[in-house]
Amino acid sequence: MGGCITVRRGVPVLLAGIGLFAPAGVVGCETMRQDFDDFGRGLMPVSPEQASLWMVDPTDPDNRRRGTVLISNSPFGGQDVYVSWYRDSVLQENDPLVKAVAISALGRHGRPDDALRIAVSLADDDAFQVRWEAAKALQRLHNAAVVPVLIATLRLDGEESDIRVSAAIALGQYPQDRVFQALVAAFDSPDLSINEAARRALETLTGTDHGLEPEPWLLWYKGVKDPFAFQQEYLYPTYHREETFLEKLAFWTKKTYEQPAPPAGLESSERRTYQDTDDRAADETGG
Repeated sequence: MGGCITVRRGVPVLLAGIGLFAPAGVVGCETMRQDFDDFGRGLMPVSPEQASLWMVDPTDPDNRRRGTVLISNSPFGGQDVYVSWYRDSVLQENDPLVKAVAISALGRHGRPDDALRIAVSLADDDAFQVRWEAAKALQRLHNAAVVPVLIATLRLDGEESDIRVSAAIALGQYPQDRVFQALVAAFDSPDLSINEAARRALETLTGTDHGLEPEPWLLWYKGVKDPFAFQQEYLYPTYHREETFLEKLAFWTKKTYEQPAPPAGLESSERRTYQDTDDRAADETGG
C-alpha cells in the first residue's frame, strides 16, 4: 500500500521492526525517505569509491566532509590525486567544516610549500574550526615563511585560546630571535594554557626552562652566546578522537594511532636531538 504514514500525536510507532521510532505528529514522505536513506547508508560498508565520490560531491557539503575524512585517513590518502584535491578545497571550499577537514588533510599529507596555502586560513574571520585546524596543520609542515603569521596569531588578544596555543606550539620548530621574543611576550597573557604552551616551545628551542615569567628568560637570553645551542628535537603533537561509526564501517581506512614526529621539511640536519644535547653538555663539562 502506497502513501505516507500518519502518526497520532504522542504515539511512537516502531518502523519496520528496525528500531527507528517516528516522531509525534505527521511524518512526511520526504522526511521518512531521508531518514531511511541515512539509516541505510549508515549500515552499509563504505567503499573507497563511494568515499571518493562523496569527497567531490558538489551538491552536499556533508558528503564532501565525510569523504575527505575517510580518504585522508586511508592508507592511500597521501596519493597525489587526493593531495591535489585537498589543496583545491583549502583554497576554494566555502563550507567551513569541509574546509577545516581539508586543511587537516593537507597538513597531514602535504609538502612544506603547502604551509603557505594553509597559513592564509589563520585570518579566516568567520570560522573558529578553520583557524584552529590551520594552526595545528602548521605544526606538521616546516616553512619559515609562515613564522610572521604564526607570531601575529599568538599575539592576537581577541583570538581563541586553542588557536593561540596551537600557534605557540608550531613556533617551537623555528630557532629565531623574533620567535623567542614572541614566546616570551606570551607570558603576559592571563591565559595559563597560552603561558604553558609558550614555555614548552621555549624549552624545545633552547633546551632550558626558566618558568612562566618573562624576566628570567630575558636575563638568560642576554647572557648566552647562542640561545639555541641546545635546541631539542621538535615533534608535532598528535590529536586523538573517537572513531566515528562511518569510519568503523570503512574497513579500508587506517586504524593506527599516529605518534609525534618531525614536520615535513624539517631535515634531521636542521634540528638537534636530545642525544645531541647530552653530548654537548658532556663536552662542555669534560664528561
